[in-house]
Amino acid sequence: MRKALVTLLGSALALAGCGKETPTLPAERLDQAAACSAIQAASEQEAVGAAGHLSAAAQERVLHYALLAGTRDGAFDDQVGNQVIQRTKAQFDRTVKGGWKTLRPACAAAFPAAAQRTPTLPAKADDRVLQCYVLAQLMRQALGQYEGRYNEDTVTLGVLSDKLDLKVGALAKRDGLKDEALAARKAQALAAAAALGQPPAVLEACGKAR
Repeated sequence: MRKALVTLLGSALALAGCGKETPTLPAERLDQAAACSAIQAASEQEAVGAAGHLSAAAQERVLHYALLAGTRDGAFDDQVGNQVIQRTKAQFDRTVKGGWKTLRPACAAAFPAAAQRTPTLPAKADDRVLQCYVLAQLMRQALGQYEGRYNEDTVTLGVLSDKLDLKVGALAKRDGLKDEALAARKAQALAAAAALGQPPAVLEACGKAR
């Protein structure tokens, strides 16, 4: 999923909110996520102007929908997340080129975590460490593919993930988690982290956590 994340916006950032059609969210969950991701991208781009660059936080909010829809049975599935990304351009053409602003409440209702700006991290240290670690790692790698645009942000995320890396290693050793079991635990942690709220807010809380 990491390589696919960088293509999520693509040419879709040319705003086109002047269409006459009244859009509706698709019925299928992955298409809903793709449509809401496109709507979020349009909202973020509108805020900075057509020629402006999206902040790292804005990119993370756009990517959040792929994380939310990619959760299956309590764990994040890369392949499902990629499907959301692959559908986003088509949903942009279908949804954003209509009256997309009217669909923002529907997206908030369909994906309430995407509207949550004040997340509460898990009280249990193991859960907190793993969730912060996997989210920081994913966003660091995703933002790192934008050819230096987010260097400062990726450095900050790198500092956070490096700080947590030793704790994750200690946790894995304590619980006897080999590669496959650790990967499964990380997939569960990423799904849980996505459910906490908007990624930039979650990562900010992670940075302040002890």
